[in-house]
Amino acid sequence: SDLAMRNALKLLEGLGAVECEWGDDGARRKQETAINTAESNSAAKDTIQVASGLTALGFHLATLPVDPRVGKMMIYGALFGCIDPALTIAASMSARNPFMSPFDKRDEADAARKEFATENSDHLTTLTAFTQWKEIRRQKGNGAAQSFLRDSFLSRLTLFQMEDLRKQFADLLVDIGFLPKNFRLPRDAGRVRNNSYGSGNGNGATSIASANNGNIHLIKAVLCAGLYPNIIVAPRSLVPKDGRPSEKEAGECAFASLKGDAYLHPCTISFSAKKLDSRYCCYHEIVKTSKNYVRDATPVSEFALLLFGGSLKVYHTHGVVTVDDWLKFRIAAKPATLVKHLRAQMESMLLKKIVNPEEDITGSPEGKALIQAVSTLLEREVKIIPDGADIVRPWRPEDGANNYNSTRSGRSQGGRGRGRGGERTPGNSRNGGRGSGRGGRGRW
Repeated sequence: SDLAMRNALKLLEGLGAVECEWGDDGARRKQETAINTAESNSAAKDTIQVASGLTALGFHLATLPVDPRVGKMMIYGALFGCIDPALTIAASMSARNPFMSPFDKRDEADAARKEFATENSDHLTTLTAFTQWKEIRRQKGNGAAQSFLRDSFLSRLTLFQMEDLRKQFADLLVDIGFLPKNFRLPRDAGRVRNNSYGSGNGNGATSIASANNGNIHLIKAVLCAGLYPNIIVAPRSLVPKDGRPSEKEAGECAFASLKGDAYLHPCTISFSAKKLDSRYCCYHEIVKTSKNYVRDATPVSEFALLLFGGSLKVYHTHGVVTVDDWLKFRIAAKPATLVKHLRAQMESMLLKKIVNPEEDITGSPEGKALIQAVSTLLEREVKIIPDGADIVRPWRPEDGANNYNSTRSGRSQGGRGRGRGGERTPGNSRNGGRGSGRGGRGRW
């Protein structure tokens, strides 16, 4: 039907797989993502007026017989050298939840699941459980693995299904040229030091594709790439600047989303958390009962959203960047330009793969430089500047249009000129001027 076609195009457009030019009827609804029954019946009678074309990413997604979100995450996992965890998370999204919760042992099962908790992320928690099972099975045999599954309330059947799906997904990526012909999944996909998933040993092709398996921030960014625009925004109280936990648990708070207010389901690993690493969380599944409940969530950084999110608009004069006219961030002009350049480079890499599927784009000097730049940015945001305040931070309404300039020391707050002027403070010999002309320098 027309409604089904419209929703499918909007899904692909949100993933960046198609570029749509909507007619008058479609433009009015372009930003609507939650349609009630009455609107749905009305829309079904309308004729779709839209012109669409595949992007470079859409071309590759069209060749993968999987859910577009899963396919996008697999492609970016292959591009950025974290293929092993990307395949595992993709398999977990395509299979049942491996964690069992017997009615008479629900508390024990919840406690066992929390033993695998990683980064307040349901997806990384499942990844940790899977990799630990693989490691125990490899080192100690099936008997020890079966005991591990029983104590951890994990489904053996589901884990084996995930293992089969990983192999199928890897073969699909080999077929379309995103993994080398001689690629083989590592035998020991166990968790190693520094939250590393998969050792990356084996042949050279496997080592290159798994070079960043241990970069937890890059893994979350790849997950964000696949799941966007499925984003929820936590209240500020859950990410306090002073580091003190919130008075409320995350499960008690309403998260903002394009579908209205959403709440964490009690089964999520961060339901009882009083502090999150980021206000932004990506999710795969949302259900509506008495409320909108998100059943799985992973906190992602602001840079991950800027690099892998939707359409960017940069307002240089205000120091603001928007993602799909919804998420707003404070960021300086140079980092904003860098983000746009990196996104253009990623699109260029995908285009090269269309022209020449056999080309090793990740092994080229340009590909290596791009991967290193993105990896460094994501690590820098967390490790060097933990709150990201000096690089990118969420925009707030009270910031106003010109507050960005006032936060930059040494810039003139008043005047239309672009000149530099000092702050008028006691003991400061410089006088902040308006600039001698448009773009002129302030007088000392």
